[in-house]
Amino acid sequence: MGGIMSAQISKGERALTWRTLLMYLFVIAVLHPVLIYNWLVNGLWGLAGLNSWAIVLILAWLTGRTGSPLTKGEIFALRMIDNAGLMYTGYYFAYLLRNMYFANTEITKLFSIREEIPAFFAPRGMDFIRVSIARTFFDVAWLQPILATIVVPFTLVISANYILGLISYSIYVREERLAFPFASWDARMMIAFGERDSVRIRTISLAILLGALYGFMTSGLSTIFRFPLVPRLMVDFTSLVENILPGAAFAFTTDFSSYVVGFILPLRYTALQLAASVAIFVFGNYYVTVNNLWPAEAKWQPGRGILWNFNMSTVYFWNSFTLGWGLAAALLPLIFRYKIVARAFTGITKGLSGEVGAKWLNAKYLLAAYLAIVAVSLSFVETLAPGFPVHVLLLFTVGISLLITLLQTHAAGILAGVSVPYLREALIYFSGYRGLNIWFIPPDAMLFTGGAGVAQQLLQASMIGVSVKEYTTMYFLLAALGLVGSFVFTSLFWAIFPVPGHAYPYTLAGWPVEAMNFWRWQQWLWTGYLFRPTWMVTGFGLSTLVYFASELALHDFSIPVATMSGMLLPIHVALAYFVGSLISNFVAKFAGEKWWNENKGYVAMGFWLGDGIVSAFLMLVQLLSRSIWLLPY
Repeated sequence: MGGIMSAQISKGERALTWRTLLMYLFVIAVLHPVLIYNWLVNGLWGLAGLNSWAIVLILAWLTGRTGSPLTKGEIFALRMIDNAGLMYTGYYFAYLLRNMYFANTEITKLFSIREEIPAFFAPRGMDFIRVSIARTFFDVAWLQPILATIVVPFTLVISANYILGLISYSIYVREERLAFPFASWDARMMIAFGERDSVRIRTISLAILLGALYGFMTSGLSTIFRFPLVPRLMVDFTSLVENILPGAAFAFTTDFSSYVVGFILPLRYTALQLAASVAIFVFGNYYVTVNNLWPAEAKWQPGRGILWNFNMSTVYFWNSFTLGWGLAAALLPLIFRYKIVARAFTGITKGLSGEVGAKWLNAKYLLAAYLAIVAVSLSFVETLAPGFPVHVLLLFTVGISLLITLLQTHAAGILAGVSVPYLREALIYFSGYRGLNIWFIPPDAMLFTGGAGVAQQLLQASMIGVSVKEYTTMYFLLAALGLVGSFVFTSLFWAIFPVPGHAYPYTLAGWPVEAMNFWRWQQWLWTGYLFRPTWMVTGFGLSTLVYFASELALHDFSIPVATMSGMLLPIHVALAYFVGSLISNFVAKFAGEKWWNENKGYVAMGFWLGDGIVSAFLMLVQLLSRSIWLLPY
């Protein structure tokens, strides 16, 4: 971590300039419609491997030619396009159209619940017919859905995540001084281009070319000639392993981009990831199988393969175990490292650029703001779902939101971030509340788990020299602009062609499947398969033992978190990360440890960028080809 903090640049770097504002508007005008269209046509989020780095590279070249190159602060502002709102908020109003389909599809008759769908979820009956004909959001029938499923949850989640992000930053960046490999190398890339460091830029450029060449030889040739020169495959050995250990799974991938991830990850932690993944999906699944624990609806059979093995065992067994493990991994450091936590809260903005001008960001005001957010969240949920247990809601809104944020930030600090699934389902299940109305309230209104991203952005801001005040402005501005863009372009797509409709194939092919799953979840949850208290307690207990052993004997409180991250990875992914770390150590011995440690992140980031640009280009060509047939000539 010392190396990361030493990369911090002088304070006062401007980020929000007229050029970055124009770029934000450009992204809304150009990328937002592509994002929404890709989701409607293919059901895919994002633009393959394309991110704002592609825009940064183009602008860096153009502005360099004009004699007014981008500063590192401006590059940081552009990178926030990915990290702070414009990409994910673009879908909000498109989701409204999907909700309307869910509420009015014939599938609801199968479950006999159409009349129980609340008005705040989507227009129904005559309102549905009217807005479907008019194809506009400017109708009184949309007032409740827009307020209840977009405006209120959106306001709550971006505000709560910001506060939780500040807390996480203070604990894991300022006090614990974790490495944050992805966020810190991303910031170093920004600094290299902003300072026009020719040596580092050459290294990055070469890595981009290698990544693009790899992308062309794999994805490119596969798309053009249906035969890749270098195939990206998952080689599944499950059929061999299960002959010895029934239920076990094993595979490896030939996709080199997965191995590159390990270049910048510590070998000791990727080894723990692999060990945990093998323990769960080889020996754990063997235990489940020989003891006949698989439920009747998902019995294990030979030949199902690693994907079925991973998905089904995760849902039915290891999700509960991992959730218990993760709660212990997040909670115990708060208790036994309380002095560090106390310092983090009292000096919450220490180490942030521009902290002198941000006196309003102190623990007292932040706590008051968060309590206000919690109060609004509780009132909102109780209004829409009267009778929902307040004590359970309070536990999840305050306690689980904080613990999961800390867990995700900790994981990002040592490896890559983790995503803990089924938190809303856990909230509903442990509440015992059987009313359907709670299912229609967005998770964003009661669970706040995006603070880890904010903490990493604050780390990057401190390295580059962007003030916390300016970061805060960009954070909320981008989120708001994303919401506006979502409204404008979803409205345009809907006005041009009906949604669902033949012009948007995924809405016809994918939405019925999603609707069926959405309604089935509300009945399947109560089978008790998803959350198994015994498995959760076992996970919590074992994580506690590992925490004390690692803290007392090895003085490394991150071991339980690294182990948990492996429980969430399929074996072929964990194996790729571990082998990548081995390759990185091997290269360091031959290329020189000092040189490799100073450049491995540039190699990895550049390779991903080049590979991603090729993938994004192929996706855009596919989108264009699928839309041409709609033209009237």
